[in-house]
Amino acid sequence: MKNQSWIVDRASTGTYDPRCFRLIEDPIPSAPDGKIVVQTLLMSLDPTNLNWLKLDPQLQAIPFGIGDPMIGVSIGVVLESRAPAHTVGDVVTGMWGWRRFDVVDPLLVRPAKAATEMSFEQQLAIFSHVGRAAAGGMTLIGEVKPTDAVLVSGAAGATGSLAAQIAKAQGCRVVGIAGGPDKCEFLLDELKLDGAIDYKQENIREAVHRHFPGGVDLFFDNVGGEGIDAVLTNMAIGCRIVLCGAMSQYDISDNSHLYGVQNLPLLIFRSARLQGFVADFGPRNHVVDNLLEDLTQRGQLVARTHVVDGFENVPDALALLLNGKNRGKLLAQVSFETIPG
Repeated sequence: MKNQSWIVDRASTGTYDPRCFRLIEDPIPSAPDGKIVVQTLLMSLDPTNLNWLKLDPQLQAIPFGIGDPMIGVSIGVVLESRAPAHTVGDVVTGMWGWRRFDVVDPLLVRPAKAATEMSFEQQLAIFSHVGRAAAGGMTLIGEVKPTDAVLVSGAAGATGSLAAQIAKAQGCRVVGIAGGPDKCEFLLDELKLDGAIDYKQENIREAVHRHFPGGVDLFFDNVGGEGIDAVLTNMAIGCRIVLCGAMSQYDISDNSHLYGVQNLPLLIFRSARLQGFVADFGPRNHVVDNLLEDLTQRGQLVARTHVVDGFENVPDALALLLNGKNRGKLLAQVSFETIPG
């Protein structure tokens, strides 16, 4: 068998073009001392991949450039191990290249559950960077309380839908922002939120004022742009704005077209705070993981998945995140079977 990799051929500036990537073939690698070789089974495709494609090292989890494979979070099986903590056949999840087979640092992976215990799709949709971002952002950063009035942007997306459900599970009144009637129906009918704002049909600022007459206590933002200003003008005292993502800004050609937030001084007068974060909470990761496990066992977390079949379709599939045609956590099925170690 040959290995295949999606290599970054050029930076993405402006509208995303799948031709930023080039598919190459090379031999299946061998594991150097202290490393493992992992065969990729299922890949997570995320908005942050679009941000990383700008090739600005300040925006990347692990800096890479032209000629390097794109990286992301995946589930795979250990094909060869020269690391004491792993044996051939172990199923792991973590960050490695967009490759069918990749050499991986064991520090970047952790054990995954067997597919018979929980589907790989659900593991990447909930028990991953996605779930950690939602749970950690809502509880550790946002410090959500049962009395909070909570607003979530990108609420029909992978992270936003989990964040909204976590707030509901805490007893909060939760309103979500999404694009289009189908996604708003999903928020109301399936996630059981208390309200939905269709940003494609409504003035966001007016809608926020209507849904939050007493002000927003906690805003979990996945989108950036106009939504932040809408909340800044309608904050409750002590409002917390949690910046998890900025999806509306990832496909903009240059900084002169970025949305300029206008109402930041209002943070002062409302004793409010605005804080960004990344989905790694170090020694507190176990707190977040335990919360996800508990809510899932209680049936208080549901996650839709949208699985694209085939490694060859990955660059085209990434565009679904921009046109809103994905219906749940976007994943790519790379392989169903493993080759002998």
